Amino acid sequence: MIDARREAVIIRDGATFKDKTAEISRYEVQAGSGTVQIVFKPGSKPYPYGPQRVRILRATAPVRLDAGARVEVAGAVWESATEIVTFVGPPGEGAWSRIFYRRAGGEAYRTYPAAQVRVLASATQGRAAAEVLRYFRAIVARLPADDPLKLAYDKLGFVHPDSALGAFLAGAPIEQRDRSAPPIFPFRCNLSQRAAVENGLTRSVSVIEGPPGTGKTETILNLIANIIAGEGKTVGVVSFSNTAVDNVRDKLDELGFGHVIANLGRKEKCEEFFAGQAVRNARVGAVVKSAPPMPDLDLLARLDQRLTQLQHAERARAELRQELDAHRLELRHFERHLPQEHLPDLTGLPLLRRSAERIVEYLAESEVEHGGVRPGLLGRVRKYFKYGSLRGLDAGDTNVVLRLQRAYYDKKIAELEDQLRRTEDELRRADFDRLAAEHQGLAVQVLSAHLGTRYRGSRTLYQQDTYRRGDTFAKFLRDYPVVLSTCHSLRNGIPEGHLLDYLIIDEASQVNLPVAALAMSMCRNLIVVGDQKQLPPIPFDESADLAPPAPAYDCRKYSILSSLGEGHGEGLPRALLREHYRCDPAIIGFCNKKFYDGDLIPYTTPGVQRPMIVVRTVEGNHMRRHTGGGRSNQREVDVIALEVVREHCLGAADADISVITPYRIQADKVGIAIDGVDADTVHKYQGRQKKVVVLSTVLDETWPGQTGLRFVDDPQMVNVAVSRAVRRFVLVTNHDLLPRSRHIRDLVGYISYHDPDHEVVTSTVISVFDLLYSAFSARLRPLAARLRNKLKYPSEDIIYTVLQDILAEQRYAHLAVCSHVLLKNLLADTNRLTQAQAAFVGNRASIDFVVYNRITNLPLLAVEVDGFAFHENNPAQLARDALKDEILRTYQLPLLRLPTTGSDEERRIRQALDAADVRPAQ
Repeated sequence: MIDARREAVIIRDGATFKDKTAEISRYEVQAGSGTVQIVFKPGSKPYPYGPQRVRILRATAPVRLDAGARVEVAGAVWESATEIVTFVGPPGEGAWSRIFYRRAGGEAYRTYPAAQVRVLASATQGRAAAEVLRYFRAIVARLPADDPLKLAYDKLGFVHPDSALGAFLAGAPIEQRDRSAPPIFPFRCNLSQRAAVENGLTRSVSVIEGPPGTGKTETILNLIANIIAGEGKTVGVVSFSNTAVDNVRDKLDELGFGHVIANLGRKEKCEEFFAGQAVRNARVGAVVKSAPPMPDLDLLARLDQRLTQLQHAERARAELRQELDAHRLELRHFERHLPQEHLPDLTGLPLLRRSAERIVEYLAESEVEHGGVRPGLLGRVRKYFKYGSLRGLDAGDTNVVLRLQRAYYDKKIAELEDQLRRTEDELRRADFDRLAAEHQGLAVQVLSAHLGTRYRGSRTLYQQDTYRRGDTFAKFLRDYPVVLSTCHSLRNGIPEGHLLDYLIIDEASQVNLPVAALAMSMCRNLIVVGDQKQLPPIPFDESADLAPPAPAYDCRKYSILSSLGEGHGEGLPRALLREHYRCDPAIIGFCNKKFYDGDLIPYTTPGVQRPMIVVRTVEGNHMRRHTGGGRSNQREVDVIALEVVREHCLGAADADISVITPYRIQADKVGIAIDGVDADTVHKYQGRQKKVVVLSTVLDETWPGQTGLRFVDDPQMVNVAVSRAVRRFVLVTNHDLLPRSRHIRDLVGYISYHDPDHEVVTSTVISVFDLLYSAFSARLRPLAARLRNKLKYPSEDIIYTVLQDILAEQRYAHLAVCSHVLLKNLLADTNRLTQAQAAFVGNRASIDFVVYNRITNLPLLAVEVDGFAFHENNPAQLARDALKDEILRTYQLPLLRLPTTGSDEERRIRQALDAADVRPAQ
């Protein structure tokens, strides 16, 4: 018998040697002729082979694989390999490697040219990498037993040394390479996106900083197009949630390239993907038939060069618009404080015919001279040629200075208008929009031609349980070079040890390090897309007492986006997407000034009047803290429902309006109060947008309210909230406008500055319970004067007074009210009560107020006053309230509950009285 670990019999078939040893029982070399007699199976007839067709090789270097090593064969990693035996062939024919591996029923082996085989040591063999991964594992081990990260880390044993994770764990330097082909841009592109694509294609790690509305998705799509067409490689796209990945899928579908995608995310998406193969394959056949020929690449290159030049002009136009709007706004403020008629007339002064820059230079020089530094003769001559004659100009007169400042604004605005006009003429003459469309069309044609070639031939139907096996997965990736998933799920869709060429992590500011590590273990090159000025991931509390091996790996402090910045510093290739396409310029202007150092360039133009509005509640402390955690502000809910949606939302459809808030309880209250309008937390709204966005801050000026400022006034929270709005942003906050805040206070100040002709809107929504606060609305003072202060609780005394006022009107003259009526007195019998209800009634249960017909003495309406602490924030009392509600429904007596956190009580009481059934309770 042949000893497979010592000998290999290689039979030449044409020009190729093939390993036949697995089928050979024995062989014998005949002396003289050199003929090899081979017996393939015991007892079978020997087959003779000429010596030129057979090579008998001896083993030279067996390698036993330990747990930290794997074998890679032609790019595929064998997880079950146990040993490699190398056989050296004749000179010029190279060596062969035989790989032994475990399989069901025992051991097997296969033989390959040694050039296709290599032994891989796990990246965690290095001490630094091992320590980082050990730190991640320690955190994951503390997670709940059902957390999906635990199972994923149990399976993460081997880290491919060529993977992005291996480089990240070891802190390896970023590698640079040349492009394989000029980039194409089948999707919208601008100067910033070009730089981002260039970095992604030429660096092993790169970052795309994508502030809101700057075209992150289009940049990702252009990267994908270049990876699968120009380079013919594979790419995975993952994110913290499915939303961002779905955007990529939808836009590829829109352009007709959805067939390149394998959606291997959660189980339902996988099942949908595999179930749709037949329909998708039929569509691919039609796409291939209609695929265009490869266009003239020289023409595309010339168009690309010309378009790049014009994109500089396009950016200049946007910057000029931005600067012009800023100067016009400054002039509005200048004129509000210093009307034109109050300034001296300097007609004929040569300086006023100079440029705006000259006027500013003169003002600066005159300020220095006013401080006592006088120019000599040469200085005066220089000033004459620079500014013209200044005879009679008193630079020490404040009004003269103000007149020159006004002249500066007039000049500067005129100059900017002229520059803008000339830039727009340049773009118009070049037919910029047509050129951009032609350029994009040719890029689409290039991509279509590449894919037409790729998809010629028959299509395979893959099975969900077998597509990852053996050579099938390589074929699968040829058909589906773009893999969509979540960070958690990517490893489940790809065979162990296989590496995608590229991985794009979207929404990276929300992806924590242990989760990112899982996805990075499956790729060679990494492109991270996100925005550090938006919300970070929820920190791992489990890591609080664990020290990271190095600062960049701190799981409580960093996302994958910020970790790369900390680890690589200035060496990290970054591209900031500067061109903004989403929000009204005034809306993104706040975020730009506050959070992005003015680096963003709005390409949008002003839309509606008052794109930003502040609405404040009336005086009073309206916030409540809930026992189970969280906060709410019913007054802000009422203001939004009764005023903001009706008066300040541009008449937009409900589907175009969103109310966001830092607190889940507040969002739920808004959702209950306003049907059809989307309400959610700011955290849940990252990555989304609406035509109109309303932000409810919830907090008030009480001490408990101040304790929430750190959370609500978080700069990343404020940035996300404001930048969700496309046309209008409405801030709903407390009466004092949160003066102790920093970022919300700046937001209020920015809105006021940007809209100098309008004041902050003060809501007219009030509650009679506002009398409970020391600073109540002036409209409630007459009611306060009539309070009798005879009832136990001030809130009940207020409602009793209101009821008396209403019932004094002629239309309600037949009605009267009693306070603290025993529930038992309202029931004709107790036969309908359950045992629990009867016990409740028998325990002196009462109704705060009962309105009754004073003619028939029959009850008409029950009224309950619900204090927050005793009712909404008290689960036991809520249960008793529910029992009382059931009893009154059983006996058909209407009940009106008036929470002390509510509003508009008079209208609600009248409405309840008018709707009440005048028949006696049954």
